[in-house]
Amino acid sequence: MSGLGLDRVLETVVYCDAAEREATEAFYAETLGLRRVASWPTGCAFRLGPGVLLLFEREALERSDSPVSAHGSRGPGHVCFTAATDYEAAREALAGAGVRIEHEHEWPGGRRSFYFRDPAGNMLELAEGDIWPA
Repeated sequence: MSGLGLDRVLETVVYCDAAEREATEAFYAETLGLRRVASWPTGCAFRLGPGVLLLFEREALERSDSPVSAHGSRGPGHVCFTAATDYEAAREALAGAGVRIEHEHEWPGGRRSFYFRDPAGNMLELAEGDIWPA
């Protein structure tokens, strides 16, 4: 636990351009099977365990004057998920859905992860388990 009493990451954000929004939302909901829990004009939220993955449309966010919308990015972002069950089955399911696996990596300690992209170009990773030191 940090000196501030922080205990976990609640939200992770990825961004897409307006032209990619429909395909990107469908990718997270249908291809990855995440449960959409909220939508609004500038984005949507998917629940994953105790955390939330937010997807924001860059152009809509830039037009917003809300203080909670004062964030954003250019270029691809990165999110790493962990496989809840079988790593190989998850890899095969994504490949079977037409998702190109760009790289597979073996980490110290023997765990693996593989990298792929969403329709907006964000680099996603699926790890066999926690790949970071405790």
